[in-house]
Amino acid sequence: MEKARKIISGISWGIAVLTGILLIVSWNNIPALVITHIGMGISYGSKNILPMIFCVELAVNILFTLRCDIPTIREMRKSKVSSKFLDVTAIVIQMVAVIIMSSFVLLAVI
Repeated sequence: MEKARKIISGISWGIAVLTGILLIVSWNNIPALVITHIGMGISYGSKNILPMIFCVELAVNILFTLRCDIPTIREMRKSKVSSKFLDVTAIVIQMVAVIIMSSFVLLAVI
């Protein structure tokens, strides 16, 4: 499981670095209004929100790379769930979070 964690962590950091590079390179070409929320409807906001989303993406990556417990994992650990299941859950949460946050930045860039 350790090897899978390292691979997923490498992939998520690769996505984050690529997202950051594209954000910096394309900053002048990004429209003033970008999609900031997709749910019952689509919300738009200033492009200045994109660096904040990127910073949150980096923070999430750091937390998962350092194996900090998020509340969901902490609660699962209390209920005596197997460590393998906890690892898989953490990997899935990390990848989903990185992909979602990167997608908002990449939608504005592309």
